[in-house]
Amino acid sequence: MDDKGFILMKENITETLKKHYEAKILEHKLNIDIMIANPRAIPEHENFTQAIDKELAELANAHDKLEALLEYF
Repeated sequence: MDDKGFILMKENITETLKKHYEAKILEHKLNIDIMIANPRAIPEHENFTQAIDKELAELANAHDKLEALLEYF
């Protein structure tokens, strides 16, 4: 693969990952918004704050990956 092909492939991969992480952030933010607006969205057997904490952890994970991607690539 020549340099131009490599650069194009790198741009495609990084753009795809960027969109993936942005979508994950939006997904988990939406889940948290729904849980806060409608606590009945969480099953009775689950702890409210733990459920939100799980979503927040996933959001933070996607955010960290996005930041690393943008900083290093």
